[in-house]
Amino acid sequence: MLSHRLLSAAVLLAAAATLTAQTPSFELNRDSAAVYNDLTVAQGDFNNDGKPDVVLGGGSNDGDNVTLLLGNGDGTFQAPANVGPVNNTIYDLAAADMNQDGNLDVVALSIGGEFVVFYGNGNGTFQAPVDVATSTAAVSLAVGSFFGDGYPDVAVGDQNGAVELFKNEGGKSFVLADTIQVGSGTYPAIQRIRAGNIDGTGVSDLAVLTGDAAYVLWGDNNGTFKTVELKSYTAPADLTVGNLNQDGVDDITVSYTCNPTPTEAPEGPQYQPCAGFDAFFGQGDETVFAQTLITDPGVAAGTTPIAVDVNGDGIGDIAAASSPSGQGGGGLYVWLGKDNGTFSQTPEMWMATSGGPGGLAAGDWNRDGMMDFAMALPGDAETEFFINGGQRAACGTYQISPSLTVCQPVNFTYTPSPVRVEASSYDTTTMTGIQEYVDNNLVYSEDVSSFNTTFAEPPGTHFLVTKGWDASGRSFRSDRTVTVYSGTPYPACPAAYERASICLPSGSTSSSPVHILANGWAPTLTTAAQIYIDGDLVVPGTNCNSDGACSGSSSYVDTTQGLSSGSHTLVFKLWDANGDVYTAQKTITVN
Repeated sequence: MLSHRLLSAAVLLAAAATLTAQTPSFELNRDSAAVYNDLTVAQGDFNNDGKPDVVLGGGSNDGDNVTLLLGNGDGTFQAPANVGPVNNTIYDLAAADMNQDGNLDVVALSIGGEFVVFYGNGNGTFQAPVDVATSTAAVSLAVGSFFGDGYPDVAVGDQNGAVELFKNEGGKSFVLADTIQVGSGTYPAIQRIRAGNIDGTGVSDLAVLTGDAAYVLWGDNNGTFKTVELKSYTAPADLTVGNLNQDGVDDITVSYTCNPTPTEAPEGPQYQPCAGFDAFFGQGDETVFAQTLITDPGVAAGTTPIAVDVNGDGIGDIAAASSPSGQGGGGLYVWLGKDNGTFSQTPEMWMATSGGPGGLAAGDWNRDGMMDFAMALPGDAETEFFINGGQRAACGTYQISPSLTVCQPVNFTYTPSPVRVEASSYDTTTMTGIQEYVDNNLVYSEDVSSFNTTFAEPPGTHFLVTKGWDASGRSFRSDRTVTVYSGTPYPACPAAYERASICLPSGSTSSSPVHILANGWAPTLTTAAQIYIDGDLVVPGTNCNSDGACSGSSSYVDTTQGLSSGSHTLVFKLWDANGDVYTAQKTITVN
C-alpha cells in the first residue's frame, strides 16, 4: 500500500493553516478563423518546431474534419490548416504517437460509429486517414498503453455502456480485442472515458463516466481490467484524469450538477444550476480516496475539469469551461487550490462567449513557464485562447504529511535552460533528504527538506522526478514533464479584476518603434480593446461587426508603433458588454 499518498479526512481537518493564493490573470485572445462544429480540442507539437500547437474537432466548411492551428510560440497561432476529413461530427480528440515514429498523430472519434487515425509526418502535415469502425456509436475515446507492448491503444466508450478496446497492431492497424460492459444503470451510455496512471504502477488504467455513475477500470498491462464503481450521480457533467495533488499519480476529477436549496415559486420548487466537483485520488493497491472538492451554486456544472497549477504556487487548481448560474455565455473558470488540500468555493472567471463553451485544453502557448488554455467555441465557430499573464504566486507547501510541493517548474510547460527546480516538503517525521532525477538520472541528493537550484539541460522534453525521504523510511515524490527551448519567453500582461494595465513599455523611456502591451479584466464579455496615442485612436480593437453585434472576447492589445522623439501619452481602453470602460494611461519619452 502506498500510504504516503493517502489523503485522510483527519489529515485534512487537522491541517488548519492555508496558503492565501495569488489571483491569476489572463489575456483573452479570440481567434476568429472559422471552425464549425468545434466541440473538442487537444494540444501537442505537430511540426516538431518546439512550439505547442492546437488541433480542433471541426472545420471551415461542414465541420466534419480536423483543423490544425500551428503555434508561433508567443501565444498566437497561424491560419488554420485542414488535417483531414471525418465522416460525421467529431466528439472527441486525442494526440499521441500511435506508430512510435517520433511524430505526433491525431485520433478523432466520430458520432457516426468510427474513430479515425491521422498519422503525422512531423512537419504539420498528415497522411490519409485510417478509419476504424466501432461496434456502436460513441462520443468519447481514450488513448493508453493497455497491452504492455509500447504502442498506444484506443478505448472507446459506446452508447450501450461498454468500453470497446482496440489493440494497436504495431502502429499499422487497430483490432477490437475486447468489449467490457461498464454501464448498467438507467442511463448506461458512456459520456466520457479517459486513461491514466491512476494506480501509480505506470500501467494505464481507465476512468469512465456514464449517465448515472463514475467508474475506475484497473488495468493489468495485458488488456484485462477490473471494474469498480466509484459513485453514482444524478446529473453528471464530465470526467478527466490528471495529477490533481501533484504527487506523481493520476487522479480522477468528476464534475456534476449538484442540488442547492430550492427556491419556492408559483409553479413549485426551482433548482438553480450548481457546479460540483469530486476527486478520486489514486492511492496504489487499486484504491482511491474520494473527496468532494467544490459545491458552487453560483456556477453551472463545468466541463473538462483540468487539474493544473494555474498560478505557479505548486498547489493544484481546477480549471473548467463553465457559465454563470442561470445565465447564458461561458468562459474559463478557475477554482484555486489551498495548501490543506481544499479548494476555493468561488471561482475566478474570464468570459469568452455569449454562447456555450466547448472543450478546454491546457498548454504553455507563449512558453513562459505558466499554463495557458484554449477553448473551443462551437456556438461561435471560433476559438478562444487564454494567455496566463499572472505573476507567479509565492511558493506553497502542502500541509499534508508526508508530501513534496514543487512550485517550479509548472508541469507540462516550457522553459529556457537552466531549468529551475524549487521544492519544499512537509512531514511529521524528520526528513532525511531530497533527490532530483532528470530523465531517470540522479542529479541532486542532499540532506535537506527543501531546495532551490538550477540544472543545465539540452533542448527537448525532459522528465523530472523530485523525491523525498524521511526517517521512517517512506519515500514520496512529485513529477514534472518540461520542454527546454532556446529563446526568450514572450511576455504577457497581468490585469486586476475590473482594471486595465499597460505593461509595455515597462519604463518611462523607450526607443522607437515602441512595443505596447496592455490588458484588462472585465466581469463580462469584452467588446473592444483600444490604444490611443496622444489622443488619436491607433488600434480600434473592436470585437463588433458592422451591424453592431459583438461576439467578444479579446481583452488585450499587443502592437508596435513608430513614434517620433519626445513625450507621448498612451491610453488603453477596454470596453465590455455592460457598457463599462476600464482605462490605463502612461506617459513615455521616446529617445
